[in-house]
Amino acid sequence: MSFQEVAILIIGVLTIGYVGWKVYRFLTRPDTADPCAGCAGCALKEELKAKNNCISPKK
Repeated sequence: MSFQEVAILIIGVLTIGYVGWKVYRFLTRPDTADPCAGCAGCALKEELKAKNNCISPKK
């Protein structure tokens, strides 16, 4: 096996693993109405918190 074949094999395995992981995460994500769905935090999340608490968002 040449170096190119090994490199292509490794890239293929990593790609299949990555796509499999994304499909798994998509199928096991909890069904919620929360648009953040487990996000650690961003501007949208802060805006939603502010809207729910009746305060203005930080800018």
